[in-house]
Amino acid sequence: SPMRRPTTALVVIAALVVAVALALRTNASTTDEGTTASSAPSATTAPTSPSSTAPTTSSSLPEATIPSPGVPACDLYDEIVVTGSVESTVLVEASGLAVSRTANDVLWSHNDSRGDASLFAFDRTGSDLGTFAIPDAFAIDWEDMAAGPDATGSMPYLYVGDIGDNFGIRAGVINVWRVPDLDPRELTDAFPESVALVYRMPDGPYDAEALFVDPLEPALYIVSKDRDQAFVFKGSLESTGTTQDMELVATLFLGGEVSGADITPDGQIIAFRGYDTVWMWNRLPGQSIAEALLAEPCTAPSPDERQGESIAFGDRWGYYTISEGTTPAINYVPSGR
Repeated sequence: SPMRRPTTALVVIAALVVAVALALRTNASTTDEGTTASSAPSATTAPTSPSSTAPTTSSSLPEATIPSPGVPACDLYDEIVVTGSVESTVLVEASGLAVSRTANDVLWSHNDSRGDASLFAFDRTGSDLGTFAIPDAFAIDWEDMAAGPDATGSMPYLYVGDIGDNFGIRAGVINVWRVPDLDPRELTDAFPESVALVYRMPDGPYDAEALFVDPLEPALYIVSKDRDQAFVFKGSLESTGTTQDMELVATLFLGGEVSGADITPDGQIIAFRGYDTVWMWNRLPGQSIAEALLAEPCTAPSPDERQGESIAFGDRWGYYTISEGTTPAINYVPSGR
């Protein structure tokens, strides 16, 4: 299981984190090899073989649009373009990144463990479009964010994961904040509302820095950060008003830590990123995320960044990355198809 590093100095913080998380009004809903480790914590794991055809039952997933059948996802990319640099000097630890599904020229990001519960908006050149508070939210260790639908597959939202746990102090309880995906030019200084989704990780605390929302199922996925293996967890997006248990669906051995993740808006390509690697998987029609991750990933272009922890897909399978630090460059890897 992942390394746990509890420290007595943070026990008090841990207790406060758990107490506040459970007290909140919630609408909780719940990569080199794709094999499941026999030593993984007790939970439902990935199926033993992938399916290349869509199930025939009424619960089958929608079919993704395939850019070129049989072509590895990584073959779509061959260059890295710098589109600009982040203008805001307040965004200094850009740990997560998302491309708006409402205004596709807008990127969203957030600070890591520094700053308040706010999101930063900018365009692909880095021009500052404003900083917007998330009402009723708190920021302890925000690590990643994603754009995606709600549990019904409609209504675009932004999801921000307070999922980091470097010292194993959170008792396995994490928070994901959901806000409507609005054009920042129509906002004033804050989002109109937020929903706190609270999850309980199986088998205690995990440190995680990667989150994405599958638009086809739909469901939330969190990927742990560990040098030896990456645990992939699935959570429901339903608003039940209770703390929901996450399910372990895959264990991957990538040879590096996963610091960010995303999926294309059509659900066709899954990407995890490390500090110097971008891993990708094709998702065949009808496949679940767990089934797609059983395949061996390919590696796509990875921009040279000082501490790159974010990745986000835009239109037509192109993806953006930025690094932590002041006024980082915005790197874009366009699709050649």
